Amino acid sequence: MKINWGKIIIGSVSAIFLLYALLLISLYFFGVSTSAKITSYRQEYGERNETIRNQYTYLYGYEFEVNGKLYSGNGQRIGNSVYIKDTANRSIPIKYLPCCPQLNQALDHSPIKSLLIFIGIGVLLFYFARKIK
Repeated sequence: MKINWGKIIIGSVSAIFLLYALLLISLYFFGVSTSAKITSYRQEYGERNETIRNQYTYLYGYEFEVNGKLYSGNGQRIGNSVYIKDTANRSIPIKYLPCCPQLNQALDHSPIKSLLIFIGIGVLLFYFARKIK
């Protein structure tokens, strides 16, 4: 019996995309909204190699408190060349799952858009995995 490793690998990657989409769905429907304090904010690399000039990638970290316990997360955004370093008083909206606040997401973009992208990629890879003989 021959094991088809290509089918297994593509199927596994598809399952990971679909599980992440399930996490996004659960955050969207069952997540609790709160505010998180930004703890770090930095510019990554140099200017992005895109058609629109003066676009940079910024990475940030945040912390929030649930029932007296501190949790953290991180995210990224694309912005212009103005580098804002005032992180002491800035906060961002986030969502977390009440059963496990370690699963959280910053709400700086549309979660529906991300959800559709991950579901689409997962289904497409699953389709390709089924076609492999």
